[in-house]
Amino acid sequence: MRIAVTGGSGLVGRAIVRRLAERHDVVNVDLSDPGTHTWDLRPTGVGRSPGEPALPVHYSHADILDLVALSRAIEGAQAVVHAAAIPGPTFGPEDDIMNVNVEGTRNIALAANGAGVRRVVFISSDSVLGFVFSQGRVRPNYLPVDEAHPLAPTEAYGRSKLLAETVLAREAGKTTTVISLRPPWVWVPEEYEKLRLLTRAPAEWSDGLWAYVHGDDLARAVERALTLDIAPGFHAAYVAAPDNGTVVPTARLIHDFFPDVPVSKDVPEFGSLVSSSRLEDLLGFVPTMSWREFLR
Repeated sequence: MRIAVTGGSGLVGRAIVRRLAERHDVVNVDLSDPGTHTWDLRPTGVGRSPGEPALPVHYSHADILDLVALSRAIEGAQAVVHAAAIPGPTFGPEDDIMNVNVEGTRNIALAANGAGVRRVVFISSDSVLGFVFSQGRVRPNYLPVDEAHPLAPTEAYGRSKLLAETVLAREAGKTTTVISLRPPWVWVPEEYEKLRLLTRAPAEWSDGLWAYVHGDDLARAVERALTLDIAPGFHAAYVAAPDNGTVVPTARLIHDFFPDVPVSKDVPEFGSLVSSSRLEDLLGFVPTMSWREFLR
């Protein structure tokens, strides 16, 4: 399958491209070419052996705000993974975040429709919930959170992701399948040193409920979302690691940071507070990679 991946040069995009390029013909649609060395970090899997050259990934220079260039870049693709975005509320002014993340997604929908693409996977975010990045101003209604939880983002990044989902849902119609994956913090090898410190500093990221997912697990979810027989229409699911991203048991985290928030079901000792049950229903897959293994 020929797959166009927007934002394939970014940290999250690279993890996705590395996985997909093992089995598919991939074109990286981005403003910057990361070079072939980037793909040497792909996970061990089918077709990989020590000392093997970098994967053959095509590169197409295009801005997602340029509909003509974007349409040209995805020409011939059977599916699109849309990972290009301003990646958080601190990476630009609000107007830029909204423009790139919402209008860029609108262009993806238009280009995909024009090219006859009937499968789009969108890398959204758990920030659509509202309490991520809220600095404590917004709290969850219950724990663990799932797709039934209200969506009420209060900052530009979360709003941009939710509006982008709305755009894609409207454009999906009766013939296109759109899967919106909502990962929390995506952990990748390029940031391991910083992440080791965070596992022992829960107070620094309580807004995100200490949820994370390894980039390789997200990439596996993307691949399944691209290749499984899924009905046309819009589908959304959180995709989180099975455990919390700290050395502290989950019950203690709830007691210390969210003592007044109802807990709707039993949570394992170090269990995640973002549920991936909808993901399992949709894709027959849940993330399994724990920081307790890959950050050792």
